[in-house]
Amino acid sequence: MNLIEVTYPEGALDDTQRQAIAHDVMSALLVEPDAPPQAVERAGHLTHVWFHPALTWTTRPERGQDNTSTPFVVTITVPEAWREELAPRAIAAVRTALTRHITAAAQNNSGAIWINVIGVHDGSIGMNGKPSTSTDIVRYLTRDVQPPNAKDLADGEVIDPVCGMRVYLGPHAHTLTHNGQTIGFCASGCRAVYAEDHNIPIDA
Repeated sequence: MNLIEVTYPEGALDDTQRQAIAHDVMSALLVEPDAPPQAVERAGHLTHVWFHPALTWTTRPERGQDNTSTPFVVTITVPEAWREELAPRAIAAVRTALTRHITAAAQNNSGAIWINVIGVHDGSIGMNGKPSTSTDIVRYLTRDVQPPNAKDLADGEVIDPVCGMRVYLGPHAHTLTHNGQTIGFCASGCRAVYAEDHNIPIDA
């Protein structure tokens, strides 16, 4: 679930710019080379970018400067369980898209671009209009995924049993120990689903 709302002064963006920004944001957030195509497609269904023109926008320019840069406020809403992990990537994707298509934004360093990542707690997420959790979303994304056989893996590489992605068991890997075996996951969301399904404490 990635809900991305871009607010800007009325008239600052035309339709071509809005479409290009949305395309770049979606492309950046939905690129996982090793991810099963079914999961990527479903993630696309849960990722939305929309735009709000603000009719009256007032801000104070820096002393001695004209207020010629275009301000943007972007709100990205994700499950709280994913917020810390996802925020740097999401912020970078939105900022890159804005600065690529809007010259004033690219040249401005005075705080005209604000990108805030908001987390929604489990039970307050309304996927398909029903109270849901972050693990419900992961289950939806991976429902039709069949993890591949663990073959042709490099040293230290494993298959995420939830989404089927290849995972390197490096120092920052998401892992669990189950039946004496170290299991690797692409992200904390897949790890949480596996732990829930197998009744494993998440700090095991």
